[in-house]
Amino acid sequence: MVGFQDEIKAKIIGFNAPFFISKAGSAHIFEAEPIDQRIPFLDQIKSLPQVERIDAVAYKPALLQSQKFADTIRIHNHKDSVIERQDIFGVMFKGVASETALAFIQKHLLSGQAIDFKQADQIIVSENIAKKLNYHLNDRVSVYYIKQQPILKKMRIVGIYKTGFAEYDQKLVYTSLAAVQQMSDFGTRIALRPLIENQLLTINSEITGSAERLIFDWGNGPEPYTAYRVAQFKDTTYKIQALRAVAGSDKLEIIDESSLTIQAPRPIQFSDFILDESGNPVLLIDGATHQAYQTKYGPLHFYFKDGVGTTANYISGFEVAAKDFSGLDALEQQLKATLEMRPVNGHLLQVNAVKDAEADLFAWLSFLDVNVMIIIVLMLVIGVINVGSALLVLIVLRTQFIGLLKALGANNRSIRTIFLYQAAYLVFRGLLLGNAIAISLIFLQKQFGFFTLNPEVYYLEVVPVQFSWLYFLGINLLTFLVCILALLLPSRVVARISPVKALRFQ
Repeated sequence: MVGFQDEIKAKIIGFNAPFFISKAGSAHIFEAEPIDQRIPFLDQIKSLPQVERIDAVAYKPALLQSQKFADTIRIHNHKDSVIERQDIFGVMFKGVASETALAFIQKHLLSGQAIDFKQADQIIVSENIAKKLNYHLNDRVSVYYIKQQPILKKMRIVGIYKTGFAEYDQKLVYTSLAAVQQMSDFGTRIALRPLIENQLLTINSEITGSAERLIFDWGNGPEPYTAYRVAQFKDTTYKIQALRAVAGSDKLEIIDESSLTIQAPRPIQFSDFILDESGNPVLLIDGATHQAYQTKYGPLHFYFKDGVGTTANYISGFEVAAKDFSGLDALEQQLKATLEMRPVNGHLLQVNAVKDAEADLFAWLSFLDVNVMIIIVLMLVIGVINVGSALLVLIVLRTQFIGLLKALGANNRSIRTIFLYQAAYLVFRGLLLGNAIAISLIFLQKQFGFFTLNPEVYYLEVVPVQFSWLYFLGINLLTFLVCILALLLPSRVVARISPVKALRFQ
């Protein structure tokens, strides 16, 4: 039971960490709103004695599309049909920034390797997901996610893991923190785009994220305008910087910068565009970094270099790993005292304990302690009854011997001591044999895993075992003392044996 509890706790904490620091009001870890990771008192948290490490993480829901595969539809008494199909499966991407945050998954890798954090297109999926979507190691897979619109991204599988914890195996996909930040709408970013409508030509700045306290520099100094109207499009490059006033001062900090490069066959006015039936310019190319419009004089090209903004500063939250699982309650109070009710970057923080997020699982594990106590009590009762019966049999078989000892002057206490020593020898021999069998089973189970479990029910494939000298000695000592104390009552039968009757006893 202890081995089972420890293994389940290790898996829960391996996926989540004991504590998660997020924006106040977040209902669940996976739904946490983005926070600025530049927390001024983060070092104060790291210095807490029970804190092992703090890892920045980000979550992003997405859809994975399977590779095309042939599927056979079997029809009774008819010819089978073979069709080609693709499946879609919803997952949660978890972005991490260091190898230590991936240590748990690396321990459960079936194939492949860890993520190269310099690459933003590498992922690790579970065997469960790989089987459902017909994935293999090194496959390039299609990932769909939502920003301002649905986006398709190709990513490569560099590792396949299996923990046996189906609840998480079929949900979590691991990648780098930078990759999830790029997939999310964290922070403030700007992008320059041409705007052609109402017979006007405009260079427009599109803002993603918060536009609070933003001003812009088009090259002539800070001003509040988000667009720049032009008479014609010609070969040139437009650049813009987004600046934000630093709270409590007159200083401006650069939030982001973006540029747009125009390649025109000649200066183009609105009247030079070819229009469609709706009166809109005909778009030849509509890409993320390149657009081209059809004009009377040839294609008009726009090349974009979008900013990254403050994306790298924003995460879903911090995972806090603890040195000792037994001290989690005290650490939770310390974290709350350090973090909560202290405004940072315009919002409050909260501490989410994994015990609360996975309350059902921890309640189930706690209930196992009751099972352990029931089993121990039942086994002790059985042991007491058996040893007591054995002692009574010994006394009955040695009735004449008891009578002879009493006739020679032995008192009841000394005779009882003889039989208690004999019973203690029987208990000790039973414990010795039982411990030898138990240790052998523990060793064999650790080495070969003979006893298996259904992972869909127990989250584990084999019965985990743990050997602790403290439990080992405690159970043996408890068993021995309880049995000896319980033998005091049947040993009192010695006092009722009369020497005369005992010598005549056949």
